[in-house]
Amino acid sequence: MINEYVVVCVSSQAIPESFEVAIRKIFHDFKIEIQNIKRNQSLRYFTQSSDLNLELLNSSLMYLSSLHQIDIAFMPKSLFETKKKLVVFDMDSTLITAEVIDEIALKHGVGDQVKLITLRAMNGELDFTQSLTERVALLKGFPEKYMVEILKNLTFTPGTQEFIQKLKLGGIKTAIASGGFEYFANDIKNKLQMDYVFANKLQFSSHILTGKVEGSIIDAKAKENIVVKLAQSENLNLDQVVAIGDGANDIPMLLKAGLGIAIHAKEKVQKSARFRINFGPMTSALSYMNLDN
Repeated sequence: MINEYVVVCVSSQAIPESFEVAIRKIFHDFKIEIQNIKRNQSLRYFTQSSDLNLELLNSSLMYLSSLHQIDIAFMPKSLFETKKKLVVFDMDSTLITAEVIDEIALKHGVGDQVKLITLRAMNGELDFTQSLTERVALLKGFPEKYMVEILKNLTFTPGTQEFIQKLKLGGIKTAIASGGFEYFANDIKNKLQMDYVFANKLQFSSHILTGKVEGSIIDAKAKENIVVKLAQSENLNLDQVVAIGDGANDIPMLLKAGLGIAIHAKEKVQKSARFRINFGPMTSALSYMNLDN
């Protein structure tokens, strides 16, 4: 059986001839036939093959990507051509450059303790729910007025605002599914004019953090469920859904969505995800979504 694929190569610079020579050699070695090549903002190879060792091929393409600092996505042509209708984002270190809990902890004088737990959790070494509970407990006594200062200083990751704007123009719905905090996620949702937000709710008493989270914690499983439930509510199949994130607790939703993209992600996430953006801005995802025309 002949299977058709699209290989999307995205770079902020002109793609050099040496890269094209190298990727053609990979195609030759894996007996992948090139049917067509298109150059837009990205370089696309439309290919076909009857028998592929996808794991070995992905390893070869990841090495080439790293060598040339050019992002590469290898996907079934049917997925590439499916019109995407929903994009679900992680928040911390995805939509914004910071890990908000680390910023609060730093201002509260427990930065080193919290950052160590955060790092271990994002690398998948700790259970997320347990780690979040431990970290939030260390924030007890933090005044809300200082959270306003942190909120004002948050910055979007490169390309995020342009990417969201392009999605909105295309009628594509957007959502935040965050293991971070609703207090910040709601503000980001409003600034970017997004459609949905799901995040953890910090408990306050007289405008002071109590060190507790209210309600169910948004963990990896919850994020996966959010992708499924939003797809159902929007009457979409999962191939019409994109998920974008960087941490270990994003892996289930990245694998559940038809197009799950690990963006500037931890090593474990890069290895688990089917698609990656390691070098370009958020707008690189437009090329993966066939929206860079």
